[in-house]
This record gives sequence, C-alpha cells and structure tokens, in this order.
Amino acid sequence: MQRVTRDAGPDHDGLAALVQTVAIITKHFPPSVAQLYALPRTGKDGAREWWTELEGQPRLFGELGAEQQATLLSLYEQRQDALRQLASELENRGQASDASALRRLIGPADLNNLYSVNGYPLLVRWGEPAAVVPPAAPPVARTRRRWIWLPWFLLPLLALLALLAALWFGWPYLQRWLHSEPAKPFACVKDPQVQPPQLSVVLDTSGSMQLSVDATLEDEKWFFENQDNPARDLEHLARITRAPLRMEVAKQSLTQMVNDLHPAIDMRIVTFDGCRTPVDHGVFNLAQRPALIQGIQGLVANDGTALSASLEAAAHSMDGRERDGVIVMFVDGADGCGQNVCEVAQRIAREQPRLKVNLINISNNSLADCIADSTGGRVYSANNASQLAVALEGASQDVSSTATCD
Repeated sequence: MQRVTRDAGPDHDGLAALVQTVAIITKHFPPSVAQLYALPRTGKDGAREWWTELEGQPRLFGELGAEQQATLLSLYEQRQDALRQLASELENRGQASDASALRRLIGPADLNNLYSVNGYPLLVRWGEPAAVVPPAAPPVARTRRRWIWLPWFLLPLLALLALLAALWFGWPYLQRWLHSEPAKPFACVKDPQVQPPQLSVVLDTSGSMQLSVDATLEDEKWFFENQDNPARDLEHLARITRAPLRMEVAKQSLTQMVNDLHPAIDMRIVTFDGCRTPVDHGVFNLAQRPALIQGIQGLVANDGTALSASLEAAAHSMDGRERDGVIVMFVDGADGCGQNVCEVAQRIAREQPRLKVNLINISNNSLADCIADSTGGRVYSANNASQLAVALEGASQDVSSTATCD
C-alpha cells in the first residue's frame, strides 16, 4: 500500500460514503476494477490522503506521452463500462442506493486527478466534482472513440476476423442466393433447413496472461521461477508486467468481438481453471450479451494452461459433422498441463471435419499454431493482416448483411 497524494486542507465529511462505495465495487469485481479508485484516509494532521494497493511510481496523466495517455484512457473506459453494467443490474435487483452510488462515479475522467501506476489508471479525489475544463483546453474529450485506444495491432486483427467470420457464417446462405432464381427486386427467401453455424470462444486465463504482450518466453520462465521472490530483479519484473497486459488485450479484443457479432449468432465461452476441468460458461444469445461482456471483464488470470482440455471441451459441445462450426481461441502459449494439443487438434479434424479453429496469439509465439493448421483455421498475431484488414473492413459488413437478408 502506498500514499499517492494528500489534500492541502483538513478532511471533510463524506469519508464513510466513499469507503462504502469502494466496498460495493470490491464486492462485485476483481481488484483491477476497484483499484481504479484511490482509497481515502484521514492523516494524522487531519488532512485527507489518497492511497492505493497498486505498486509502481504514480505519474500524472499530463506527464505521459500521447500513446500512454490513450492506453490509460482505454483502461479507464473499460472500468467505467463495468460500473455501468453493475449499476443497471443492482437497480434491477432493487438495490437503488448502491446503484446510485456507482452512477455518481460514471463519467469522463478528471485528468487533473488521474494517475498512471505501472500502466493502470488511478483516480484520486474522485468523490469531488470534476474541475470544469476551459473551452481553450486541448480537446481531450474528442478522443473518446474507443477503437483509438485499443493496442495498435488489435484493430486490424478484429477487422480481418470479422470479415472471415462473416464469410464463413454467411457462406451457406450466400451460396444458395447465388444459385437461386431471383423472385423480385429486394426480395429474400430464407431456407429454414439451413442451420446457423455454431461459435465457441476459448479464452486463456492462465497465470502467464498477467504478463505484458511484449514479454518473451524467457521472461515467462523467469517470472514463474521467481514468483516467490519477485524482489530479485524489480526492474525486470516491472518491464514484463507493464501495460498492455495480455489479459487486458484479450478482454478488449473479445469484448469488441461480442459487440460486432451478428445478431443471429450465439456464442459459447470456455475458460481455464488451472489444470482442472475447464469452465464452460454456456451459450449466450443476443439478449444475454451485456451479461457476457460483464463476465468477461471480471475474469482473472491465474494458474495453469489447460489448452488441450479447453479445446476438447469446446469441440465436444459442437457438431462439426452435419453443421458448420468455428472455435476462436485467445491464447498466449502451449499447453502447460501435460497434454499434446497438436494431437487433440488432429483428432478434431478427423472426427469433426466441419469444425475449424482460429487462433489469436496474444503473445506472438507459434507454440500453438498447430491447432489452426490441423483444422483449416487461421492464426492471427501482431505481425500480420494490418493492411488487408483495413481494405476489407467495409466489405465484411456488406457480405454479412447480404447473407442474412437484413
């Protein structure tokens, strides 16, 4: 725990309410959300102090470079989205007081009181009204387009993934449309015998997802060998755990995928539980997507990498023989639980030929590429598809709307 700053004057009323608000957030979310708000305390001299459990040197927003500012605001918006969804849920449960307390926290960041601590956003003096920014100030608010704040490689990957998903999911409908006689202009005939494809997502929630996307295999080895003695090389630890973290990138990417998913497609999600049985969270339809996004934001990276078992669990829940299916895997490395994921992928290819697996490599290594290679899927990483995705982004929307007759 470290003190970030303190107020000049004596403490005033309202400390208990602030503490209670933090308690509400902590009750429903992992520390990553609650740690957005510095903890208020009354110092020995009566002044209010602001503390945090985040480790690292606090830096004011204005001291950061443009790219660091954008990344910090992106993480801030993620936390805000989680609070919005929780406030709505609490209101629906009849907990109006708690919902009202959370809604008072929702709004643009007060940049004069926003810090970066090891790449994570931290607000101090958040119980007070934000200072009004004069009109002549730099137009920071106009940069709130969320896609600008994502890691630079994430946009092209998502655009290309959306295109391929539209082509894959829409192909049965598009093929029938191309070979059918047109009835009349702007008419569309849907074939009830054509089943929509199945979609499952496997999200790596292993301990290595706590590391930076820039961390190497050697960094991973060092990290796990020194978990009990992190002070051995604090500079090395800070470098391999700085933002953007793999888990944050995966959450952003998957959330954007849910938002962009065609309304007719339901999504199953499977996550790791160490080397134990993977967690199948079930299938989510269009109406359940807000709950799905909230659940994604609450996931915590920890324990082993049950890559093979999770792939098997996702495939087992799908047809892949009489019905098309796609599994999208967000992973950062190879299986860490003693199984051969390449053999699993080869078996799926034999037994479920209409099921393919696309791999999004968060860590940019090739240890699990055999999954996509065996099933006819694709591998996406930080180093490919950037120019192609931008050119085809608009085309993917056209294919999707034509294929579904919307």
